[in-house]
Amino acid sequence: MIKLESSVSFGTAFSVLPFIQSLDQYYPDVSYWFVNKVIPGLSLGSDKLLIAREDGVVVGVALGKLEDGESKLRCVRVSPDYHGSGLGIRLMDGMLELLEDGKPAATVSEEMMHLYSRTFVKRYGFSLTDVTKGRYRRGKLEYAFNGA
Repeated sequence: MIKLESSVSFGTAFSVLPFIQSLDQYYPDVSYWFVNKVIPGLSLGSDKLLIAREDGVVVGVALGKLEDGESKLRCVRVSPDYHGSGLGIRLMDGMLELLEDGKPAATVSEEMMHLYSRTFVKRYGFSLTDVTKGRYRRGKLEYAFNGA
């Protein structure tokens, strides 16, 4: 059975770092960002971390940020073995609840757009507000939702 847990603990946050590192191909230096932005934000209360575990193994992660009245869905990542299982929806629903916002800002890389766009638009009513080339990687598109 998959269990979701919200955490602000440094130890727990560091335990998901290997899972987050797989995003480095889409977001260069994601490990640096996680350690230097997200983890301090957890201790300050601005960042939110939701972890999905099955038998103690991390199978999904959602990250969010709520600061100065602005909310952002920073990351939803599900192990490929769990794609199509509904775990991503559970993580999204949980993070939106933690953020207390049904339509936070979010961005999606061009390679991941096919995984998120339908759910963002049809299930959550997100609005595509911008498409930027080179936002995080030279020559690559980044899709922004809800004013991100």
